[in-house]
Amino acid sequence: MNDVTQGLILAELRALRGDFNSFARDTGERVAVLESDVHGLVGNGQPGRVALLEIAVAKLSQWRWWVVGAAAGSTGVISVLAWVVTEVRK
Repeated sequence: MNDVTQGLILAELRALRGDFNSFARDTGERVAVLESDVHGLVGNGQPGRVALLEIAVAKLSQWRWWVVGAAAGSTGVISVLAWVVTEVRK
């Protein structure tokens, strides 16, 4: 190998090392952002957004069953009142 070829190979290796260092830095930054997003979703000692959503869904489900029960109870009361009114009119 002559000096020109060695110089070209060395220049290519330096450029490759620079590209790899840039890639490694960018990848490290992306991993850090993903970790902070995961901590926000899952929580880091405190309930995360997913846990808060699960709590909200559970409350909504409880509320739904309360409304269904109230509607069923109201319907029962109304039907009894309607029956009493029809019996009184006879």
